[in-house]
Amino acid sequence: MLTRTVYSVIVLFLFLVTLSAATDPFLGKWKLNQSKSKMTGEQVKIEDLGGNKFTIAIGDISDTLVADGTDQPVHFGRTESITQDGPNTWKVVLKQDGRALFSMTWTLLPEGKTMNIATTGTRPDGSTFSEHVATRRIAGASGFAGTWESTSVKIGSPEEFDIQPYESDGLSFVVPAESDTLRMKFDGKDYSETGPNVAPGSASSGRRVNEHTLEVTDKVQGDVIDTTQFKVSADGKTLTLTVHEKGQSKPLTFVYERE
Repeated sequence: MLTRTVYSVIVLFLFLVTLSAATDPFLGKWKLNQSKSKMTGEQVKIEDLGGNKFTIAIGDISDTLVADGTDQPVHFGRTESITQDGPNTWKVVLKQDGRALFSMTWTLLPEGKTMNIATTGTRPDGSTFSEHVATRRIAGASGFAGTWESTSVKIGSPEEFDIQPYESDGLSFVVPAESDTLRMKFDGKDYSETGPNVAPGSASSGRRVNEHTLEVTDKVQGDVIDTTQFKVSADGKTLTLTVHEKGQSKPLTFVYERE
Protein backbone atom coordinates (compact mmCIF):
# COMPACT_ATOMS: atom_id res chain seq x y z
CA MET A 1 0.00 0.00 0.00
CA LEU A 2 2.80 2.38 0.92
CA THR A 3 4.69 1.53 -2.27
CA ARG A 4 1.62 2.20 -4.40
CA THR A 5 1.02 5.54 -2.62
CA VAL A 6 4.63 6.66 -3.17
CA TYR A 7 4.46 5.56 -6.79
CA SER A 8 1.22 7.50 -7.29
CA VAL A 9 2.77 10.64 -5.79
CA ILE A 10 5.79 10.34 -8.08
CA VAL A 11 3.60 9.86 -11.15
CA LEU A 12 1.47 12.86 -10.18
CA PHE A 13 4.59 14.98 -9.61
CA LEU A 14 6.07 14.05 -13.01
CA PHE A 15 2.72 14.74 -14.67
CA LEU A 16 2.53 18.19 -13.10
CA VAL A 17 6.13 18.99 -14.09
CA THR A 18 5.46 17.88 -17.68
CA LEU A 19 2.21 19.85 -17.80
CA SER A 20 3.93 22.95 -16.42
CA ALA A 21 6.72 22.67 -19.00
CA ALA A 22 4.27 22.18 -21.84
CA THR A 23 2.22 25.23 -20.93
CA ASP A 24 5.04 27.64 -20.01
CA PRO A 25 4.66 30.43 -22.61
CA PHE A 26 8.41 31.14 -22.65
CA LEU A 27 9.43 27.75 -24.01
CA GLY A 28 10.51 27.52 -27.63
CA LYS A 29 12.89 28.96 -30.20
CA TRP A 30 12.99 32.72 -30.74
CA LYS A 31 14.54 34.95 -33.41
CA LEU A 32 15.19 38.68 -33.22
CA ASN A 33 13.01 40.97 -35.35
CA GLN A 34 15.11 44.10 -35.88
CA SER A 35 12.32 46.17 -37.41
CA LYS A 36 10.17 45.83 -34.29
CA SER A 37 13.03 46.35 -31.83
CA LYS A 38 14.32 49.66 -30.45
CA MET A 39 18.06 49.22 -30.00
CA THR A 40 19.09 52.88 -30.05
CA GLY A 41 19.75 55.43 -27.30
CA GLU A 42 22.82 53.81 -25.72
CA GLN A 43 25.56 56.33 -24.90
CA VAL A 44 29.35 56.11 -25.10
CA LYS A 45 31.46 58.73 -23.32
CA ILE A 46 35.07 59.33 -24.42
CA GLU A 47 37.44 61.53 -22.44
CA ASP A 48 40.78 62.65 -23.91
CA LEU A 49 43.37 62.55 -21.11
CA GLY A 50 46.23 63.70 -23.30
CA GLY A 51 49.28 61.72 -24.33
CA ASN A 52 47.17 59.54 -26.63
CA LYS A 53 45.29 58.20 -23.58
CA PHE A 54 41.51 57.96 -23.42
CA THR A 55 38.83 56.89 -20.96
CA ILE A 56 35.88 55.15 -22.62
CA ALA A 57 32.70 54.63 -20.60
CA ILE A 58 29.55 52.73 -21.60
CA GLY A 59 27.12 53.09 -18.73
CA ASP A 60 28.91 52.21 -15.50
CA ILE A 61 31.66 50.28 -17.32
CA SER A 62 34.75 52.43 -17.82
CA ASP A 63 38.25 51.67 -19.13
CA THR A 64 41.33 53.83 -19.71
CA LEU A 65 43.59 52.92 -22.63
CA VAL A 66 46.50 54.29 -24.61
CA ALA A 67 45.77 54.27 -28.33
CA ASP A 68 49.06 52.62 -29.32
CA GLY A 69 47.85 49.29 -30.76
CA THR A 70 48.87 47.18 -27.74
CA ASP A 71 46.61 44.81 -25.80
CA GLN A 72 45.74 46.38 -22.43
CA PRO A 73 43.68 45.03 -19.51
CA VAL A 74 40.07 46.16 -19.34
CA HIS A 75 36.88 45.11 -17.54
CA PHE A 76 35.88 41.46 -16.97
CA GLY A 77 39.47 40.19 -17.22
CA ARG A 78 39.68 40.93 -20.93
CA THR A 79 42.12 42.98 -23.03
CA GLU A 80 41.52 45.68 -25.59
CA SER A 81 43.66 47.49 -28.12
CA ILE A 82 43.13 50.77 -29.97
CA THR A 83 45.07 51.52 -33.12
CA GLN A 84 44.78 54.96 -34.69
CA ASP A 85 44.40 54.66 -38.46
CA GLY A 86 44.55 58.31 -39.37
CA PRO A 87 42.96 61.25 -37.50
CA ASN A 88 39.38 60.01 -37.91
CA THR A 89 39.60 56.23 -37.54
CA TRP A 90 40.18 53.83 -34.64
CA LYS A 91 40.68 50.09 -34.97
CA VAL A 92 39.54 48.42 -31.73
CA VAL A 93 39.96 44.73 -30.84
CA LEU A 94 38.52 43.07 -27.72
CA LYS A 95 40.05 39.77 -26.58
CA GLN A 96 39.44 37.13 -23.94
CA ASP A 97 42.18 34.67 -23.02
CA GLY A 98 44.11 35.91 -26.04
CA ARG A 99 41.24 35.20 -28.46
CA ALA A 100 39.61 38.00 -30.40
CA LEU A 101 35.92 38.30 -29.47
CA PHE A 102 35.31 40.96 -32.10
CA SER A 103 36.93 43.83 -33.99
CA MET A 104 35.51 47.32 -34.40
CA THR A 105 36.23 50.25 -36.69
CA TRP A 106 35.25 53.62 -35.23
CA THR A 107 34.98 56.26 -37.95
CA LEU A 108 34.49 59.95 -37.26
CA LEU A 109 32.79 61.70 -40.17
CA PRO A 110 34.39 64.93 -41.47
CA GLU A 111 31.60 67.15 -40.09
CA GLY A 112 32.52 65.91 -36.60
CA LYS A 113 28.96 65.34 -35.44
CA THR A 114 28.55 61.69 -36.44
CA MET A 115 30.57 58.58 -35.61
CA ASN A 116 30.00 55.13 -37.09
CA ILE A 117 31.03 51.90 -35.38
CA ALA A 118 31.32 48.76 -37.53
CA THR A 119 31.78 45.45 -35.65
CA THR A 120 32.71 42.03 -37.04
CA GLY A 121 33.58 38.72 -35.42
CA THR A 122 33.28 34.95 -35.46
CA ARG A 123 31.01 33.02 -33.10
CA PRO A 124 32.09 29.83 -31.30
CA ASP A 125 30.15 27.73 -33.84
CA GLY A 126 32.20 29.23 -36.70
CA SER A 127 29.52 31.55 -38.07
CA THR A 128 30.33 35.21 -38.57
CA PHE A 129 28.43 38.24 -37.35
CA SER A 130 28.42 41.95 -38.05
CA GLU A 131 26.84 45.07 -36.62
CA HIS A 132 26.73 48.68 -37.75
CA VAL A 133 25.96 51.46 -35.28
CA ALA A 134 25.54 55.12 -36.18
CA THR A 135 25.94 57.65 -33.36
CA ARG A 136 25.46 61.38 -32.99
CA ARG A 137 27.45 63.76 -30.85
CA ILE A 138 25.51 65.15 -27.89
CA ALA A 139 28.51 66.61 -26.03
CA GLY A 140 32.04 67.66 -26.96
CA ALA A 141 33.36 69.87 -29.72
CA SER A 142 35.77 67.93 -31.89
CA GLY A 143 37.61 64.65 -32.32
CA PHE A 144 36.58 61.40 -30.66
CA ALA A 145 36.25 63.01 -27.22
CA GLY A 146 32.67 63.69 -26.18
CA THR A 147 29.38 61.88 -25.57
CA TRP A 148 27.89 59.84 -28.38
CA GLU A 149 24.38 58.37 -28.59
CA SER A 150 23.36 55.60 -30.97
CA THR A 151 20.75 56.58 -33.57
CA SER A 152 20.77 53.46 -35.76
CA VAL A 153 21.69 49.80 -35.11
CA LYS A 154 21.77 47.16 -37.85
CA ILE A 155 22.72 43.55 -37.14
CA GLY A 156 23.93 41.40 -40.02
CA SER A 157 22.71 38.05 -38.66
CA PRO A 158 19.91 38.37 -36.07
CA GLU A 159 20.32 36.45 -32.84
CA GLU A 160 18.40 33.25 -32.18
CA PHE A 161 17.97 31.51 -28.85
CA ASP A 162 16.13 28.61 -27.32
CA ILE A 163 14.29 28.49 -23.99
CA GLN A 164 13.95 25.02 -22.49
CA PRO A 165 12.62 23.61 -19.18
CA TYR A 166 15.07 23.37 -16.28
CA GLU A 167 14.20 21.07 -13.39
CA SER A 168 10.71 21.53 -11.95
CA ASP A 169 10.20 25.28 -12.09
CA GLY A 170 13.18 26.83 -13.90
CA LEU A 171 14.18 27.70 -17.44
CA SER A 172 17.29 27.17 -19.52
CA PHE A 173 18.30 29.96 -21.92
CA VAL A 174 20.51 28.66 -24.74
CA VAL A 175 22.21 30.61 -27.56
CA PRO A 176 23.47 27.77 -29.80
CA ALA A 177 25.75 29.90 -32.00
CA GLU A 178 27.54 31.21 -28.91
CA SER A 179 27.54 27.87 -27.03
CA ASP A 180 26.08 30.00 -24.23
CA THR A 181 23.77 28.55 -21.56
CA LEU A 182 22.07 29.97 -18.50
CA ARG A 183 20.05 27.54 -16.37
CA MET A 184 18.13 29.22 -13.58
CA LYS A 185 15.26 28.99 -11.15
CA PHE A 186 13.26 32.04 -10.18
CA ASP A 187 14.04 32.05 -6.49
CA GLY A 188 16.23 35.17 -6.32
CA LYS A 189 19.46 33.17 -6.14
CA ASP A 190 22.39 33.64 -8.54
CA TYR A 191 22.89 31.05 -11.30
CA SER A 192 26.09 30.91 -13.35
CA GLU A 193 26.16 31.47 -17.09
CA THR A 194 28.51 29.28 -19.12
CA GLY A 195 30.11 29.57 -22.56
CA PRO A 196 33.50 30.21 -24.17
CA ASN A 197 32.88 33.95 -24.56
CA VAL A 198 31.08 34.52 -21.27
CA ALA A 199 32.87 36.92 -18.92
CA PRO A 200 34.29 35.09 -15.87
CA GLY A 201 31.98 35.43 -12.88
CA SER A 202 28.81 35.97 -14.93
CA ALA A 203 25.62 35.06 -13.08
CA SER A 204 21.93 35.94 -13.12
CA SER A 205 19.04 35.93 -10.67
CA GLY A 206 15.37 36.23 -11.47
CA ARG A 207 11.74 36.11 -10.45
CA ARG A 208 8.44 35.39 -12.14
CA VAL A 209 6.31 38.53 -12.06
CA ASN A 210 3.34 36.66 -13.54
CA GLU A 211 2.66 33.90 -16.04
CA HIS A 212 3.86 35.97 -19.00
CA THR A 213 6.55 38.13 -17.37
CA LEU A 214 10.02 37.46 -15.96
CA GLU A 215 12.51 39.86 -14.40
CA VAL A 216 16.19 38.90 -14.63
CA THR A 217 19.22 40.69 -13.17
CA ASP A 218 22.63 40.04 -14.73
CA LYS A 219 25.87 40.38 -12.76
CA VAL A 220 29.59 39.97 -13.35
CA GLN A 221 31.71 39.19 -10.31
CA GLY A 222 28.85 40.35 -8.09
CA ASP A 223 28.33 43.74 -9.79
CA VAL A 224 24.94 44.37 -11.41
CA ILE A 225 25.28 45.00 -15.15
CA ASP A 226 21.64 45.20 -16.24
CA THR A 227 18.07 44.22 -15.44
CA THR A 228 15.85 42.72 -18.15
CA GLN A 229 12.11 42.20 -18.33
CA PHE A 230 11.04 39.21 -20.46
CA LYS A 231 7.41 39.47 -21.58
CA VAL A 232 5.51 37.04 -23.81
CA SER A 233 2.54 38.41 -25.73
CA ALA A 234 -0.96 37.12 -24.96
CA ASP A 235 -1.00 35.09 -28.18
CA GLY A 236 2.41 33.59 -27.36
CA LYS A 237 3.95 34.65 -30.68
CA THR A 238 6.35 37.40 -29.56
CA LEU A 239 8.81 37.79 -26.71
CA THR A 240 9.90 41.32 -25.78
CA LEU A 241 13.07 41.97 -23.79
CA THR A 242 13.34 45.40 -22.18
CA VAL A 243 16.92 45.91 -21.01
CA HIS A 244 17.89 48.54 -18.45
CA GLU A 245 21.69 48.83 -18.52
CA LYS A 246 23.24 50.22 -15.37
CA GLY A 247 24.38 53.79 -16.00
CA GLN A 248 22.27 54.26 -19.13
CA SER A 249 19.22 56.52 -19.07
CA LYS A 250 17.29 54.85 -21.89
CA PRO A 251 16.24 51.16 -22.05
CA LEU A 252 16.84 48.97 -25.09
CA THR A 253 13.98 46.88 -26.45
CA PHE A 254 14.49 43.61 -28.35
CA VAL A 255 11.48 41.91 -29.94
CA TYR A 256 11.76 38.20 -30.75
CA GLU A 257 9.32 36.10 -32.75
CA ARG A 258 8.58 32.45 -32.18
CA GLU A 259 10.11 30.18 -34.82
